Amino acid sequence: MTQYGSVRLEGVVKRHGSFTALHGIDLAIAPGEFFALLGPSGSGKTTTLRILAGLEEVDAGRVLLDDEDVTHREPGERDVAMVFQSYALYPHMTVEQNIAFPLRMIGTRAAQISVAVRDAAARVGIGHLLARRPGQLSGGQQQRCALARAIVRKPRLFLLDEPLSNLDAKLRLETRAELRKLQRSLGITAVYVTHDQEEAMTVADRMAVFMEGRIVQFGTPRDIFLAPANATVAAFIGTPAMNLLPAQGRCPGGCRIARSGLP
Repeated sequence: MTQYGSVRLEGVVKRHGSFTALHGIDLAIAPGEFFALLGPSGSGKTTTLRILAGLEEVDAGRVLLDDEDVTHREPGERDVAMVFQSYALYPHMTVEQNIAFPLRMIGTRAAQISVAVRDAAARVGIGHLLARRPGQLSGGQQQRCALARAIVRKPRLFLLDEPLSNLDAKLRLETRAELRKLQRSLGITAVYVTHDQEEAMTVADRMAVFMEGRIVQFGTPRDIFLAPANATVAAFIGTPAMNLLPAQGRCPGGCRIARSGLP
């Protein structure tokens, strides 16, 4: 039976000219899961998110949402919502108009739009700011407006591209917890891109660690922290960073244990 909000990538390859950004990505995300794509800049995590959104075409492989092949569908046909790093709010519109925009685009009736907008704004704590424009908002308030616009039509998939990176440290901590609480209350599947491993390990149910266009490890934050797949993942995970020491030894039977593979 199909479950609402499931995601599957099968052998996804993405090239930019002679450069291969993704080398055959396989990924499965369960309905209602908060899943993080973690990795350094240029590792392929944002490209993966954009492929899910339909903003990038694949060169090979398939994208499936709720077991439907959407590989070649336009973004508007996928029923996903995306929050960009820059928030991408319309500066000439009020907060209310920004939040309402996705509903107007699909022809929702005015009375329904009004109720939905106020509900979404209340969920993210900006119900008192509906008459303001983005230029009159703080960075945190703009981020909340972008979140409200994404959740207002209750999409099956919620995509977040480093949505907290423009906030100060204190606000990032507060918003991180609120975002996780919001996702749980909505019961929506969320895919969250970040290069901040502390952030990923705080919010994610499971995560995929990207390195150079490949997924090098899947698992829960705890599993990845306690048993990194290799020294590169070990060096990337943990605050403060893990200590890595070259070592060699012998097992009791006399067989030689190889020196650890350090970067």
